[in-house]
Amino acid sequence: ANGTLYTYPENFRAYKAQIAAQYSGANVKVVSSPPEFKYGETNKSAAFLKKFPTGNVPAFEDSNGVTLFESNAIAQYVANDALRGASALDSAFVRQWMEFADNEILPASCAWVFPCLGVMQFNKQSTESAKDKIKSVLNILNDQLATRTYLVGERISLADIAVCCNLLQLYQHVLEPAFCKPYQNTNRWFTTLVNQPQFKSVIGDFKFCEKMAQFDAKKFAEVTGKGGDKKQDKPKAEKKEKPKQEPKPKEKKQDDEEPEDEFQDKPTKDPFAALPKGTFVMDDWKKTYSN
Repeated sequence: ANGTLYTYPENFRAYKAQIAAQYSGANVKVVSSPPEFKYGETNKSAAFLKKFPTGNVPAFEDSNGVTLFESNAIAQYVANDALRGASALDSAFVRQWMEFADNEILPASCAWVFPCLGVMQFNKQSTESAKDKIKSVLNILNDQLATRTYLVGERISLADIAVCCNLLQLYQHVLEPAFCKPYQNTNRWFTTLVNQPQFKSVIGDFKFCEKMAQFDAKKFAEVTGKGGDKKQDKPKAEKKEKPKQEPKPKEKKQDDEEPEDEFQDKPTKDPFAALPKGTFVMDDWKKTYSN
């Protein structure tokens, strides 16, 4: 399965196919920089969308013109049988862990790490929820790896590759030693993988997190171009000034006096005031016609 992989630099989703190709021997050319590929422009062009309708990366086109999108599908296509699972049951287990990586790990990883990188606004509730989720994920992996070297079978498979790639951001930015301490089996397995030649040729020398990264409002403003906390401070300042200005007119009773004056002026503007007094008796009319 030789072909071209379109992506942006250091895309952990694309790493899955790149690492799989290292094991299978597939010749995968990575295109991630101009002029061949510029993320945000090339992937929105009509020619690109005709091949890959979602416009997302990674996207893969093989030497025969077959086109694929979605990282797991691409990784499976460029892999070999050993990576996909030696039996039908092993293949099912591999699929199970690949979906676990995308459905259980990835959302929580993004919710926790992205604000630290300045690409997403910080939300305390979401971050705390993500931390709890990651603890659960690491514990599940820790139990699975208590008596195993790898997730499925006796060799590295797509299951290990997919789960490892979705954990990269966590181990790199937020999973400091104190946080990881309870999950020794998971830590051992992850360390083994990132030090394999096939992994290192793609991700380079992996540097583990030493101190948990935190949200930086200034960094967020620089990356996204948004004002961050400054915009949020302005309304608060205005709210504090308004109560000081509003009580003053109430003390002078200007608001109370003005309506009274308007009400008193209205009777003097009666259009019939200058006419002679009428002789029609309303009480007699009411007695006659109402009763």
